[in-house]
Amino acid sequence: MDMFTTSHPISRRKSKKGTFGKAIQEEPLYWKCFMQLGIYVKVFQYSVCLYDLLHRCTLTNPIWDAARAGDASVFFDQITSAKGKDFWVGWSLIGVGQFLNYSVFKALGGIGVYYGWELGYKVERVTAFPYNTGISDPQYWGVVSTIWGIYIALGPSSMLTAWIETFWYVMSMKVIESPRGKKVLEFLGFTNMG
Repeated sequence: MDMFTTSHPISRRKSKKGTFGKAIQEEPLYWKCFMQLGIYVKVFQYSVCLYDLLHRCTLTNPIWDAARAGDASVFFDQITSAKGKDFWVGWSLIGVGQFLNYSVFKALGGIGVYYGWELGYKVERVTAFPYNTGISDPQYWGVVSTIWGIYIALGPSSMLTAWIETFWYVMSMKVIESPRGKKVLEFLGFTNMG
């Protein structure tokens, strides 16, 4: 979706911040399609992570292992162990990631989050939190933080999918959506990059 929206500019329309519910019926069909596609992409993305964690990896989660043991002293030993600390660090990363995603949604509204600018809406430039923190692309970093949090908290035997997700988001932020990155892609022969 990023490649399509950055290479097919559309004339600008006035944005209605947070357009959902009945108001969305007045919006053009292609915007509704992109919003729905965005939801499907996220479901697919987290399904891949879930499949990876449950079927491909061996999980070593000390909290669940200790809870199954039923002994309070074992539980306390596990939650204060190195693996137990990983569990809490993971949950902290999930919290930070989801807070960033929520904050981006509150700042931009639905149209801003779901490719409104790329689909021709006038989405006002935002300088409120989280865009005033110096974090470039806070929504993408929120997703990366959430994925790493899930993987660190559950302690799988492989972090390959988390690395692939990180690679894709960094490429999207620094190459596909960046003016300098677009120039590099055009130099390499990829045309119509916006």
